[in-house]
Amino acid sequence: MNRLRKHRQKCPSKAKKGIGLTEDHSQEYAYLKLPPREEMRSCVGLVLAGMAARARVGVGGLEEAVEVLEGFHADVAPTRFRFSLSSDGVLAEVEEPAPRGNKETSWRTVVELVS
Repeated sequence: MNRLRKHRQKCPSKAKKGIGLTEDHSQEYAYLKLPPREEMRSCVGLVLAGMAARARVGVGGLEEAVEVLEGFHADVAPTRFRFSLSSDGVLAEVEEPAPRGNKETSWRTVVELVS
């Protein structure tokens, strides 16, 4: 049975810009940068579904998780998401704007799919 966990925490990172799998703090991430166009919003669901399949997590709760992530897609600026495999599922995070004068990117975990 899948459980959906929603998080409201900040995770500082020195992640590089771009799409693809990169290594950051001995963790692999898949990055997705979506332009502020509504027709691109569904791409986040495709990535999450692919990561869930890779983690061998069932699809229960997937629709709700996609809706949560789509809700973070901005209409005025590109939105960056990152996905990672955890020991028992998938984590999905959204990039948060850095405070003024700070160049370090922060990530907020918004969805965790677990088996």
